[in-house]
Amino acid sequence: MNESTAARRSNRRLTARRACHLIVRYRSSKDWHPASVLDLSMRGCRLRVGEDLARGSAVRVAFESPLRDGATTLEVEVEGNVIWSRREGLSYQAGIHFGDAPTGLDDILEELA
Repeated sequence: MNESTAARRSNRRLTARRACHLIVRYRSSKDWHPASVLDLSMRGCRLRVGEDLARGSAVRVAFESPLRDGATTLEVEVEGNVIWSRREGLSYQAGIHFGDAPTGLDDILEELA
C-alpha cells in the first residue's frame, strides 16, 4: 500500500458518526421507501434498506425526530449520494454522503445525545 492510499483510508470521514436507530424514508427515483438509519453525522449516514442502491446514485433521505416534552416533530430532508451498498443478511446497507451539512440535521443529532 502506498502512502497516498494509506492517507485516504485514515481520513475516510470528516465527522464522527453517532450510532442510532431512526426510522426514516428515502427516495432514489420517484417513490419513497422505508429505511432505518444505523449511524448518522452531519456529512453522511448508513442506511438499512430493502434494495441494492447503485453506487454514485442520488438519494433524498427524510428524517423525523420527535422532540421531548411534547414539542413538535423535527423534519429534515437531505440530499446525498450512495458511496457504497452491500447485502447484510436479508437486507442491504448503504453509505450515504451528504454534499453539504444540511440545516436542521444538527437538531436531530442533538436529540440523539
